[in-house]
Amino acid sequence: MISIVIPVHNRIDYTRQCLACLTAQTYRDFQIIVVDDGSTDGTADMIRREFADVIVLQGDGNLWWAEATNWGIRYTQQHQNNRYKNFVLTLNDDTRVIPDYLQSMLNAYQKHQPCLVGSVSVDSDNPDKLEYAGSKFELYTAGGHHLAADYGYSYRELTRRAAFVESQSLPGRGTLIPMSVFDKIGLFDSQNFPHYMADVEFSIRARKAGYRLIVSASSVVYEFVRATGIQVEKGVSLKQFIDGFTSIKSPTNLRVRYNFAIAHSKSGLLFFVFDVGRICTGFLLRKIRMMRPT
Repeated sequence: MISIVIPVHNRIDYTRQCLACLTAQTYRDFQIIVVDDGSTDGTADMIRREFADVIVLQGDGNLWWAEATNWGIRYTQQHQNNRYKNFVLTLNDDTRVIPDYLQSMLNAYQKHQPCLVGSVSVDSDNPDKLEYAGSKFELYTAGGHHLAADYGYSYRELTRRAAFVESQSLPGRGTLIPMSVFDKIGLFDSQNFPHYMADVEFSIRARKAGYRLIVSASSVVYEFVRATGIQVEKGVSLKQFIDGFTSIKSPTNLRVRYNFAIAHSKSGLLFFVFDVGRICTGFLLRKIRMMRPT
């Protein structure tokens, strides 16, 4: 049994499309748990009307990604009998998948277990554009890179060269997690990482506990990139950039980056300084490139 946990908030059209493609899966032993964190656009009513088998858990708008996902995991823990043969799949609603997606994830798990299985991400509007295929980083100076760059950001090139990629972290967009992992390392840390980096931090804890982090090249999540925020950093103003240091919605939130440095880096505060320096340097370089005449 796979419990698919999807936190949602006021994106009714994305949610509808995501649920529709999940109901078309060839692998049928799954349940969908939507944690609706205070939507005011009729999302919960739409789900109950159009997807009667979907379980809806109702939040008040203060859960954010990590605790909303934890709600779904706890529901699964309370309602599944044999958790050691069951899984949670974390997924975002601004995605779509093809009918053999769940089966491909299970196939990858069977081949590489014990592991967590992550998905390749591509741009829904340009399916050869590889958005994510794993990551590498080191924990002294906050260095590292996204492995999609190793394949020229081409999904076609990835599949030509690899069936799977071993990663050092995994995102929440399509990660298959054996239920036994939660018993061993706990849930997502919603106190220190309420929104961004909760998925990365969880996967690092899993890797430290002995689980491999595998990205399956055949398990593709088609992202609506315009909705994910992935490209936001390319066009933000200086004020937006600075505001991002304190916004819970921002991947550059300083409190979150500091918590990660203290919890997992090998150089503590020095890692945090390097990390913030890297973020600021990247912003300045992007601004300089934008100012150059074409």
